Amino acid sequence: MTKTKKPDEYVVIPTFKEAENLKALLPLLRGYKVVIVDDNSNDGTVQICRRFKNVRLIVRAGKMGLASAVMDGIKSIKDRDAKIVVTDADFEHDYSRIPDFFRMLDDYDFVEGVKVGDRIFGRGFISNSGRYILRMMVPETAWLRDPMSGFFGFRLDKVDLSSIKPIGYKIMLDIFMNLKKGSRKTHLEYRYGRRERGRSKLSLKVMLEFLIQVARLNRMRFLIFLTIGVAGIFINEGLLYAFYQITSLFLALALAIVISTVINFLLNHYITFKARANVLYALLKFSIITAAGGLINLFIAFYLSYLIMYLIANFIGICAAFIFKYFFSENFIWKTES
Repeated sequence: MTKTKKPDEYVVIPTFKEAENLKALLPLLRGYKVVIVDDNSNDGTVQICRRFKNVRLIVRAGKMGLASAVMDGIKSIKDRDAKIVVTDADFEHDYSRIPDFFRMLDDYDFVEGVKVGDRIFGRGFISNSGRYILRMMVPETAWLRDPMSGFFGFRLDKVDLSSIKPIGYKIMLDIFMNLKKGSRKTHLEYRYGRRERGRSKLSLKVMLEFLIQVARLNRMRFLIFLTIGVAGIFINEGLLYAFYQITSLFLALALAIVISTVINFLLNHYITFKARANVLYALLKFSIITAAGGLINLFIAFYLSYLIMYLIANFIGICAAFIFKYFFSENFIWKTES
């Protein structure tokens, strides 16, 4: 009987000026094949990595970003049945759980690391904000409990790498969204640690790159929805002007609202959401949500008008109603399977 080859176990770590952390981290990873992808730190990372026979170092020309570094590390692995754990070198992840990741990858194809415990002041707020934005814009990620995590594991043969165009820091989102159909997924909790050496890489640029990544995963539906919404204002005004030439103002208003709402629905149904729901059920739901959005707009504008200029109050109401309508469009009217 032929003995089945055990899949190789790889740890992929993107680095930029993490030499001091690598001195303490790499001795903990002697039992694995480690791939370090460094963005030309020039801080001694090369010399430190040379001390370890199990470490392969990839040095890139400049600071090209964490997500692309992870992808370069993954693509350098030729064992298609490899088990891979991705982590950072900042000691915010619990490296003692790496063996647990690999054990779980015997039965699962993707393991999400989920942080528990106290967070650094401000980081928890940023992380939670990112999670709420992501779940509103990309409901397919609702399964993830900690979508901002950088600590996760997967089986290489279960991911379609050809579709991934990395940007920013949150590469786990791209890996998750490109898992092959039928992949088995699970979660692994770990205690949140604290960086003691080096500086955090979180910056405004990183946050903007995250928003760009979300927009790409969202396939620009949010922007298309916004464009159609703005166009709907002009359609409504044009219809009102045309109908008012031949009928009463009340009837002209009613016709303009009904027709522009139907046009708005059809454009979103067939363009924004690609008809991913039954058209009649979607129209019924859309009508209910649109009416609810109008009430939200009215309520906010009315009460804020006592505090600020009525035009500004109405604008805030419009924005709140728009976010409400988009959230329910993604998660109720044209809900997709997570």
